[in-house]
Amino acid sequence: MSSLTEFIQEINARIGITLPARWQTLTEIEIAQRFLQGINCYFFQTHQGLGTTAFQGEELQYFSEFHKYWETNHSLILNARIDRQQARMAARSLNQAINRYGATLLKVTHQTCGLPLQAIAQVRFFTANQDFRKPPENQFGKYLEDPTRFDACEIVDDPDDFLRFLGMTRLSQTDKRLDFAHNAARFLLDNGITAFKIAEYCAGDALRIRDTLLNAPNIGYGLKKANMFIRDMVELGVWPALEHFDKIDVASDVNTMKVALRTRILQTDIPLVSSFLDIFCYQYGYIDEMSARAWRSVWEEWQDLDVESVPRSPCLMDFLLYRVGREYCKDDLVQYQCGDGHTFYHFGARIRKCRVCRSTARQVARMLPCQAEIEDLPREDGVLLLPESNLLRTFEGVCLFESVCQPKTAAFRQLDPPKSISIKGQTSWTSAYADQERGGGGMMS
Repeated sequence: MSSLTEFIQEINARIGITLPARWQTLTEIEIAQRFLQGINCYFFQTHQGLGTTAFQGEELQYFSEFHKYWETNHSLILNARIDRQQARMAARSLNQAINRYGATLLKVTHQTCGLPLQAIAQVRFFTANQDFRKPPENQFGKYLEDPTRFDACEIVDDPDDFLRFLGMTRLSQTDKRLDFAHNAARFLLDNGITAFKIAEYCAGDALRIRDTLLNAPNIGYGLKKANMFIRDMVELGVWPALEHFDKIDVASDVNTMKVALRTRILQTDIPLVSSFLDIFCYQYGYIDEMSARAWRSVWEEWQDLDVESVPRSPCLMDFLLYRVGREYCKDDLVQYQCGDGHTFYHFGARIRKCRVCRSTARQVARMLPCQAEIEDLPREDGVLLLPESNLLRTFEGVCLFESVCQPKTAAFRQLDPPKSISIKGQTSWTSAYADQERGGGGMMS
């Protein structure tokens, strides 16, 4: 397909609408002008009388007609649902993995550097609320460098210095991070507590802790981060005996959502739409919520299968699920072939020479490790060429969910998780309004 004309013809054919005879008299450019003007108007322009929606306690005008439509209909269009049969299969796989490799598979791997519990809580409280593409490697070690930097009074006075100390200033959205640090410190000071005392302040109730964090204004704790923080505090022995801990869900993220979709415990009527169409993160929030429900259903099935091995809360599964999505369920296995016809595989795209005859090799395809035969995975002396900590090595080359996903069959669909965009801020909603009579508008870098 190379033109808008062909695209419009195909769309109309799918819908079952016959194009009018006058269609053939229009040039490609005339069709493009009319089509693009209509699309731009519907998706990206606002007008008086369009109406308003509530966002973070504010009443804001809709961004476009599509914004209004998508807010109302996104869940009906996607129709996300949980397949309990697939959930039971996933539960069986988790049960088998724990019985074979031990419950340490579920443990978080934070290196706490032997810090006392009060210090662990303080460090994690001020780091779990920040957004990271990859968690900071030395967050607890930073406390050993200078404990005063984690004092709430110090952070309130100079949150920028705190972020520089942690090395966060090189990341994006600094203004948001400053607010999170300052307001989280203010939360502790206003309530006369340290992070360690949050459990006591909330009567040792996991649900009250979660709700308290969610309701504190602009401290960076949404549902995912609150669940993750509570999980870590229990796992690291800071608050080992919280009530209602079993009510805390998997701290859903793109990795746990990806695995939920590919195992088909979470299913939708259509593949997820691009974040360009997800105005503004309605799909993301919906799939995030449904993913947490899906993994809770797996936990419930696991309880029925083996009450001895099941963790005491769904949230205790999330670190393992996160690692499966991040370390295993990505297409970084590359198939190579050389001029002499040798075929081999490697993790990554930097190989230049054939591993058999040393002649020049070329890339043929990228795939998930589970889509290749286990004997084809790259090894030396029987050891997979991956870091020792990688789950693929832990599972000896076989993903624990392979029998659920069936990646080597036609039933498998390599579905991707949703992506999030900035809903409101310097580059999005409120700065990108475009009036129908004026044109222009949109996001900028």
